[in-house]
Amino acid sequence: MEKKTICVDFDGVIAQYDGFKGNDIFGDPIDGVQSAMEVLKKKGFTIIIFTTRTASSKLKKYLNDNHITYDYINENPDQPKGSNSRKPIADIYLDDRAICFKGNWKYALESIASFIPWNSQKIDEKKEFEKAFDNYKKMTKEYALCNS
Repeated sequence: MEKKTICVDFDGVIAQYDGFKGNDIFGDPIDGVQSAMEVLKKKGFTIIIFTTRTASSKLKKYLNDNHITYDYINENPDQPKGSNSRKPIADIYLDDRAICFKGNWKYALESIASFIPWNSQKIDEKKEFEKAFDNYKKMTKEYALCNS
């Protein structure tokens, strides 16, 4: 398997997040993060923690104390020469505040207009799952019609 790189956001993905409280104040680990990061590592991923936080020594301590596997924080030593971007180059970016661009700007704008971070409201998970699954079925049918 070709080695792949994943950038994983810290706040809201690795640690609970309900607003910035300080550069060295971290939320509790989100359930399942340790085992998920282990799975990614076993699958051959290079794991980069990608965060706006600058307290890297305290962040490293948090990750190590909570047994969260990672390779780098905010850096990718495999970045091509001449690249001087703060954003590490990766195959996948995992973030709680991201919208995946699907090649369609109308869909992107609709997604932006209706975007709500997973951790910003209490939801009825069953209803939310059913709604998402219904939307998925509808989108799949529309996609099939557009591409037939």
